[in-house]
Amino acid sequence: MPARRQTPSIFAAGLLTASFCTSLLGAPVARASDRAYDFNLPPSPLPQALMSLAARSGISIGGVDPVQCEATVRPLKGRFSANTALRKLVVGSRCRVERIDAVTFRLVRETRATQPRPVAGPTPPPSNDDIPLIVVRHPSRLFDTPAGVSVVAPPLLSGNDTDLSSLAPHVAGMTVTNLGPGRDKIFLRGVSDSVLTGRTQSMVGLYLDDTPITYNAPDPDLLLVDMAHLEVLKGPQGNLYGQGALSGVVRLVTNKPQLDHFEAEAGVALGTASEGKPSWRTTGMINLPLPGEAALRAVIWDEKSAGFIKDEALTKNASNDTERSGGRFSFKWQATPTLTLDSTVMVQDLRSSNSQYVVGRMGPYRRALSLAEPHDNIFQNLALGLTRDTSSGTWRLALNRLSHKIHSGYDAQPIGRYVTIPNSGVLFFEEDQTIRLSSVEASYVSPPDRPVRWLAGVFAARSEESFTPLLIDVFTRRTLYDEDRSDRIDDVAAFAKVTWDFAPKWSLSVGLRAQRSRHRTLSDIARVRLVDYAQSGRITGVINATPVTHELMLSYQPSTTLMLYALSSDGFRTGGFNTTTAQKTIIPATYEGDRLHSIEAGLKYRAPDGRLRVDAALYNIEWRDIQSDQLRATGLPVTLNIGDGRNTGIELEGGWRPFDTLTMQVRTQFSDPNLYRTNPVYPKVLEEGMPYISPRMVSLSTQWRRRLWRLPFENAAVLSYRDGSPLNYGITRVIRMKGYTNLDLSSSADLGPYTIALRVTNATGNKSNSFAYGNPFALDTAPQNTPLRPRTLWLSVNRHF
Repeated sequence: MPARRQTPSIFAAGLLTASFCTSLLGAPVARASDRAYDFNLPPSPLPQALMSLAARSGISIGGVDPVQCEATVRPLKGRFSANTALRKLVVGSRCRVERIDAVTFRLVRETRATQPRPVAGPTPPPSNDDIPLIVVRHPSRLFDTPAGVSVVAPPLLSGNDTDLSSLAPHVAGMTVTNLGPGRDKIFLRGVSDSVLTGRTQSMVGLYLDDTPITYNAPDPDLLLVDMAHLEVLKGPQGNLYGQGALSGVVRLVTNKPQLDHFEAEAGVALGTASEGKPSWRTTGMINLPLPGEAALRAVIWDEKSAGFIKDEALTKNASNDTERSGGRFSFKWQATPTLTLDSTVMVQDLRSSNSQYVVGRMGPYRRALSLAEPHDNIFQNLALGLTRDTSSGTWRLALNRLSHKIHSGYDAQPIGRYVTIPNSGVLFFEEDQTIRLSSVEASYVSPPDRPVRWLAGVFAARSEESFTPLLIDVFTRRTLYDEDRSDRIDDVAAFAKVTWDFAPKWSLSVGLRAQRSRHRTLSDIARVRLVDYAQSGRITGVINATPVTHELMLSYQPSTTLMLYALSSDGFRTGGFNTTTAQKTIIPATYEGDRLHSIEAGLKYRAPDGRLRVDAALYNIEWRDIQSDQLRATGLPVTLNIGDGRNTGIELEGGWRPFDTLTMQVRTQFSDPNLYRTNPVYPKVLEEGMPYISPRMVSLSTQWRRRLWRLPFENAAVLSYRDGSPLNYGITRVIRMKGYTNLDLSSSADLGPYTIALRVTNATGNKSNSFAYGNPFALDTAPQNTPLRPRTLWLSVNRHF
């Protein structure tokens, strides 16, 4: 096989980058937030005053919940710049203002160690409506965004012990499979291609700030330490994000380096489960201001999560321990008042010693496999960004380099019946996947305070992947299947979106994206000893595609408390190749691209007193030529165009704060996913339901704040329920899963610079089957169950400096 180049050539982007940087480094201009405005704000609580200020001046204000600033209610009258007006509103409060860029500010509460202990009554919980969103690619707030958007923010992200699977119940319509750490897939809006992770590109785009961090790999399962918030944009996002965002985008937003103050935090946590050994976690964060308007922020973590599945044939102890360690290092340099350079390096090494499913009747946490099934997931990413703020808009250049290495192993004894030579019967299948993704994007966003607003950009990416599955006889060491496959995918795109306030209270948006994609594959297969397979072969091919995607939105905001909108959008994935030496097969050598179109109508309501909020969306999705990762009879992977599907559903997120100390929230999704046309080549395909998608999902949560002994306590409970669902499309055998309920509880107390927290997951000790899959080779031989992780108690202590 020809040697592959390891250095990414980001495709004729040199000229583009040079010209773009020239425009970024042009002559300085006045900052938009320095322009003067006439203000006449009556006395009102700080959250309402800030919303009025932002609406008048077009700035974005993030950071802590304004209620926590404990600001004095005062009027604001006169002609000021937005910068000056904002600082006047917080004078004498417990917060200060940090300027991020020309139109973005952040409220920062004074460091805990320097604060006097509060004696006032409990404050209301933070409001997500005040968080500036970046997932929509232009300055916006949750209420003002005419689309299905969810935000998860502190205190849910304050414990340094969360990942996406634990946050999914806080987002209506979000589902994460439970194959195991570093192996899971994310689904949004009730559509799913398969529970398997194979050749197809991800259904959901996963981003770390501006950086795409997945292509066709599972969620890397990053530990979410020192995070600002999580943003989830639902529905196809082909216009803004291209392929790989077929049902939405999940964006992890980190805390950025702060230029004007030092802060640090250290944390330790211990966990114990009703089944298994103790677990532990350590975390650390430091923010260092540097000379010359620069700062460095470093975050590190190390965790061991004890196993809970006892493999009686291997050991009497739980065998599926997982170790996860990593770090994130961010640098920010405010080169001039309008020019910012930022960079982030992120690494994580996740290693699981065994899988977490069970087979047989030995009990919910016991099994008897003869071989361990380990999984390694090594994630590395470098991101660079350059931002230029001018009076005519914001320019942004973002570059990214990702390396993601995945190794998985399986006990493959059931495939022995397909082996053509004598064998020991103890077979092991392992696959190594390495993804190297390089991307560059240049974009422009116009000022937010104009009746016609627009954004535009160009994007280029190259994904280089190697995939090497290997089947061996453990005792004879003979190779029974060996493949060395490489794929290279080049994408180039241009995109734009225009929003026009064509009448009072009315807005219209139109967006388009044109893309060109080229997919090359080379596979060498050798030493095959399987029935009806040639012993060796070479497969090559090239696929070109030029998809165009759109977004069309109409919104009506009759008052400051109500918004109505209608939205049409689509997404796509390009096709690819099946590589096999099977001699008798109906499976084509290539699979076609698929396309998903969505029509959505929604409303957003906020009560005038801020105590009630409702976000609801009704959607209909049409999905053509669905790509689906499936399994051959041997257990080897294959990708098919399974047919056409649709889903009609409703999502609802609501919150009610009857008292300042109590908040209740509900998140639901009711949908009807199904295949209405199946590919006639596969007559056994299930024609109702989609893999792992429940027709009904409900999550209820409460947050209760109270002061005891002059100390603030925060308590929370999350009860989630998911209905039964099929595991797959039934190519070989239909497998269904029953529904289950889960309850998580938490409580924390602030003791000056210390925070002590107690958290219980699966508080009821539910042992239900959360995922009926674990081993592709044994799926048709015996039922597989993945029990919920047993009840686990975590005690953590964080020290803030």
